[in-house]
Amino acid sequence: MAGTYDSEQQRISDRIKRIAFREARDGGATFITRQWVAEKISRSTRFVTEWWERSYDDCFADYSQCGRKLKLSDASQNLIRNASG
Repeated sequence: MAGTYDSEQQRISDRIKRIAFREARDGGATFITRQWVAEKISRSTRFVTEWWERSYDDCFADYSQCGRKLKLSDASQNLIRNASG
């Protein structure tokens, strides 16, 4: 079972696999259940249930709108400008 120490890349990969399995099930693979998917990707049934009906776009977190804006100090900007020519 994957735990709390897995990487963001692993969580994204597992989400994508879960969606692919769900699409296969919707396409006629009736043996695919949430429990079966949980066993195949080594996740809990709860993880699979939370992501069961989501799309591929939901797999990726958008961190661009959070946190403070990154801005170089004036001294750093001047240093880069002078070094760049």
